Amino acid sequence: MPRVCASCQAFGSSMVAAGALCPLCDRLVRLATLNLHSIILPGNELPVVAAGRYEHELGRCVLAYKDAGRTDLGPYLASALARAITALLQTQGEALELEETIYLVPLPSSQASVRRRGYAPAPLLARAALPLLGFPGQLRVLDALTQVPVWARAVEGIQGSKAQKTLGMHERHRHMHGKLTLGKPALHSLGRHYCLEGAACLMIDDVLTTGASLQEGCRVLTGQGARVLGGATIAYVPKRQPHSTG
Repeated sequence: MPRVCASCQAFGSSMVAAGALCPLCDRLVRLATLNLHSIILPGNELPVVAAGRYEHELGRCVLAYKDAGRTDLGPYLASALARAITALLQTQGEALELEETIYLVPLPSSQASVRRRGYAPAPLLARAALPLLGFPGQLRVLDALTQVPVWARAVEGIQGSKAQKTLGMHERHRHMHGKLTLGKPALHSLGRHYCLEGAACLMIDDVLTTGASLQEGCRVLTGQGARVLGGATIAYVPKRQPHSTG
């Protein structure tokens, strides 16, 4: 099957010996993730760093990675995520100790999404970004969060049937509250469990829209005694400015 650019759908001679992107889109995606964006989420003042804006080539690449099975975009997106993680760690400064283990906690996908895609984007990207980080301390990926099953949310009266992208800002926050919980590690049936008391955690997600998912993850982690450093994402969705006709 001929290789096709995941962004502009180009094929043919331009894709000979190319990766997931044609040479032009390759350059544009790399440029789009050079200017990092720092955001402070309202409410809990959670710092978040995004590698770029969710638009144009970068937006198409994230969408293709998540919903079109283009996992060959992993190296491009992991590199962008690694820059965002590094920038966030650098802002912590003296708050971090060199011998302290920092846990990268990816936000989980729903079980239905994992079945449909065959993989969970955030955990996969977090593990791909890990070897690219030059941080002197110890870093580990920890799948400490999981989504509460739909049936359990229904029993508890939590609404959760609508897709996140169809909701407004306030609806997203209401929709996410109570949707995440502490996960179970491997061999949990033998008595293993996550102990996050005092642990330094940095949350990982693919796209920041309203911050509802990151704030819900922060609520769960801090409830377990963890120290949440912030969040890192590949891209963020710019807020729409009100249109003026005056």
